[in-house]
Amino acid sequence: MTNILLVGLGDLGSIIASEALQQGMTVQAMRRQAKGLPGVKLIRHDATSPWPVISDNITDVVLCVAPDSRTDEAYRQAYLVIGEQALCWLSKQPVLPHVWLVSSTSVYGQQHGEWVDEDSPRLPERSTAKILVAAEDRWLQSGLPCTMLRPAGLYGPGRDMMLRIAKNAQHIVEKQPVYTNRIEISDCARAIVHLIMRRQQGLGTENAYNLTDLNPARYSDVIQFLQQQLQIAADQPHVVQRGSKRVSVRRLQQTGFSWQYPDYKTGYLAML
Repeated sequence: MTNILLVGLGDLGSIIASEALQQGMTVQAMRRQAKGLPGVKLIRHDATSPWPVISDNITDVVLCVAPDSRTDEAYRQAYLVIGEQALCWLSKQPVLPHVWLVSSTSVYGQQHGEWVDEDSPRLPERSTAKILVAAEDRWLQSGLPCTMLRPAGLYGPGRDMMLRIAKNAQHIVEKQPVYTNRIEISDCARAIVHLIMRRQQGLGTENAYNLTDLNPARYSDVIQFLQQQLQIAADQPHVVQRGSKRVSVRRLQQTGFSWQYPDYKTGYLAML
């Protein structure tokens, strides 16, 4: 029996929990708030403080805590402090569960439109992404069974950043190609549960997986497509000049995962 301990029950965590329940797994969730989900055993606890005793035999721990803000301190709390509490708790377990850390494709610092995969160097410039790399390294060097999950930009119900940008009615002009890597949030949750199921079936598990859709897209193309769907006339030019990368998802694809939304057009059309 797969018995998941989900640390964090926000947008993504809630969908992971629902998908895991549908697949017949047992799910417990640790979160500060009292609100839980039907079928999920709630452990109301701040994961940055020492974890309570959990008597059930946990097979998989999913660390899916979103930082409270975009500050370095919020990232340290969500990834490093909670990580240390998790490691302390794991040291007391008679049977080690597999740990899945929900990180981000922001760990890749490449900025010249190149393709990156899970073996590409992680050399980010942003301080928050450097904290993610430190958190990943803490797990990867721990000797414990663990996998880094690196989602690209999430979109879907409640996550409408690109729609809000499109509604500004600006015509996006790129000085050089600017790529955006995205994944619909339910596909991201399904991919995570898919990987957990594979591990439980005794199939191979890598130490990291990129979670994105099959087609990195030009930022300007995505905004223009959304404006067309919303029938918004973009009149004011807005020059975008920044670096970007294209994230390969071949490793996840090779596991047999099937996307419901393989590109931004299918995902945003469903959202609209």
